[in-house]
Amino acid sequence: MRDTYGHEPFDVDDFAYDGYAYEADAYDGHAYEADAAGLFDTVGARGLDDGFFALELDLLELPCIQESAIVCTELPEVGEAVLAVYVPLSPELEIAGRRAVLAACERRLPGLFSHAVAQDDIPRSVEGAVREDLLLDRVLPQVARDLMSPAAMSD
Repeated sequence: MRDTYGHEPFDVDDFAYDGYAYEADAYDGHAYEADAAGLFDTVGARGLDDGFFALELDLLELPCIQESAIVCTELPEVGEAVLAVYVPLSPELEIAGRRAVLAACERRLPGLFSHAVAQDDIPRSVEGAVREDLLLDRVLPQVARDLMSPAAMSD
């Protein structure tokens, strides 16, 4: 049965990403196929925010890291990128932490370039919020070195 726009409805629970974005119809609760080129128009910032939230939850559950922070920024020659900063439980777990963080980034935000950076701590405000300005000041030199020499950062 087609809707008034000629779309074939399907249940939102059957959602699967296969090169298309899906949008929900507010009136009947069904989702309709949309062109992938309009992904951010149809899904919007809500979809990206959901991905960041899911990524943060995944990182909280990783046993090899103490704490983490995610920052989205623009990098020269790369464009929009996700910087996942993490504090490993011990120096021996830094490489395992990097691999686990990058795997979580790829799973939750597959369309964005991701880079994981280990730090000793994550700067926070008195209220506990991540101080993104200080964090970026700390990690951007390391990210630049890693991007200039990817062989040096390979695990």
